[in-house]
Amino acid sequence: MKKDNEMKKLPFFACFKKNMGNIHKLSPSYIPIAVIYTLTERSMPFLYMILGAQIVDMLLTGVDQKEILTVAVILVGSRMVLELIRTATQQLLSMRWQLVAHRKNKEIGSKAMHMDYDILERNSTLELIAQADGNTDKEGGMGEYLLRTLDLIGVGGSCIGAIVTMAGLFIAVPVQGEGAVYGFFASPLSYLLLLGLLLASIYVGSKCEAKQGKIRYSRDQIEVRSGRIYWFFLNLINNYAMGKDIRIFKMSEVIRKKGMEARGDIENAQKQAIRATTRIGALALLMQNVFVVAVYVYVGIKAIYGMITIGEVTKYVSAITLLQTQIGALFALLISINTQNSYLESYNELMEVKNQKYEGTLPVEKRYDNEYELEFRNVSFHYPNSDRLVLKNVSFQLKMGQKLAIVGANGAGKTTFIKLLCRLYDPTEGEILLNGIDIRKYDYDEYIGLFSIVFQDYKIFSFSVAENVAAGPSYDIDRVVKSLQDAGIYERVLDMKSGIDSRLLKDQQDGDEEGIEISGGEKQKIALARALYRDAPLVILDEPTSALDPIAEQDIYMRFNDMVADKTAVFISHRMSSCRFCDEIVVFDEGRIAENGTHDTLVADEGGIYHRMWEAQAQYYV
Repeated sequence: MKKDNEMKKLPFFACFKKNMGNIHKLSPSYIPIAVIYTLTERSMPFLYMILGAQIVDMLLTGVDQKEILTVAVILVGSRMVLELIRTATQQLLSMRWQLVAHRKNKEIGSKAMHMDYDILERNSTLELIAQADGNTDKEGGMGEYLLRTLDLIGVGGSCIGAIVTMAGLFIAVPVQGEGAVYGFFASPLSYLLLLGLLLASIYVGSKCEAKQGKIRYSRDQIEVRSGRIYWFFLNLINNYAMGKDIRIFKMSEVIRKKGMEARGDIENAQKQAIRATTRIGALALLMQNVFVVAVYVYVGIKAIYGMITIGEVTKYVSAITLLQTQIGALFALLISINTQNSYLESYNELMEVKNQKYEGTLPVEKRYDNEYELEFRNVSFHYPNSDRLVLKNVSFQLKMGQKLAIVGANGAGKTTFIKLLCRLYDPTEGEILLNGIDIRKYDYDEYIGLFSIVFQDYKIFSFSVAENVAAGPSYDIDRVVKSLQDAGIYERVLDMKSGIDSRLLKDQQDGDEEGIEISGGEKQKIALARALYRDAPLVILDEPTSALDPIAEQDIYMRFNDMVADKTAVFISHRMSSCRFCDEIVVFDEGRIAENGTHDTLVADEGGIYHRMWEAQAQYYV
């Protein structure tokens, strides 16, 4: 990960090719429309410069009015056609610009959703996603990148056109004159002096633009980093679900303070950037104005001595000032595009992140008897960027059809055991086997299709009840109802205004429909219904009753065996009472399996961990 205040040095044309490829992929029609727009806009100044000067000279030399009118009609007609084309393509560009931005955001979201889970949760990855999202909107984003690139081509064409147009200014015209002033402006020395002043203006302008680009980039990286912090705290204030804690514990001041500190960093960076770019811009502007004044003096004196016509005065002044601005723009665009390459590099870097998880191809055997064998064999594991082993040489065989409970203190490795089983992570050492074959060799989607899971930090979304249960927009109504009934939440859903079509939660609105806020226990039951709806052969419940009251918990466990009668069930719990319903209990301690057996055998071992945990909780119920 590169430092925030450093622009990544990359080959210019390699970045250019990659970025143009991205734009074409996001909207193939954007590039040809932008080309037409740029050509049209760039040709208009030359139309006035050449035909306008011709009309002035025709008026001064007494040319027939019909000829003048003809040229004027050509000028107005051409201008009208070009303006119509420019306006039409400009509207199309605006639409495509928004489309590019939308599809770019979609690509970033899709990339994040399809990353390996262990890669996604790294702080460096989250920072890269934030940079890719923020940087690709800086300096006008990808849409502006293309327009600047086309501007670069257009500027080059304008420079060539200006040089051709003003060529006559440097051709010696045989006129009479005398004196030092005449001799100087009639000699090549005046041409060289004007050219030198032009080059000096361009050099200073390009250097100033390069410095301003670095300042803007540094400022924007601070905005991305601090902006992420600022919006986090701002969203806390707007998050109604956290409103109770904020008010009861009077946390508004600390939230406001931390948010304002981040905002202060952004404002300080902006102020420093404004001061620095203003000083640098003033120098560039001074040099440009010196050159413009010199041009007017040069052309004016030549006109006084009769070296050029009055019509040519307007043409040459326009051509020289155009050349000066366009050459300056040429360097400015090169620097700007190079700076934008650095902005867009975070997007390219994100798109090139490769999943590290081995993608197997073996199909999972479809067994209607659900007879699958799962085994942990000498499995050890530590999380990325940490050397501490969370699991240490764990070996265990999961018997199909059994009800297994996993217990232990916080941090003992219980949830990590489940994450490895579901292949959210791969073991650091050892292997996990399905029917005697390493699970990494199986097709990943087919493998995880074996599991229905309710994680401890499950999520309910601002969808309808049915969509939450089915985990998608289409669903089988009968299966949704049956899952809700088995989870003990169907009666509550019937009381809602639209039944299973009722939208949940208040963090997303759809027209006038207001989401229904439900309790933590009700959310947990809907999450349980989602696991049941999937109807997978292996059900995993991580703290499935943590948000339920004792009566609701008892109700769940009384029906638990019926809900997963023909399935294998694994659940993690801190409530020892729930373990009595299970065929086997595994006790984790500091990353190892310390004990395993039935409830009766483990509770009878007075020196065991399970016995101590049971006694510690049982005293509150006796």
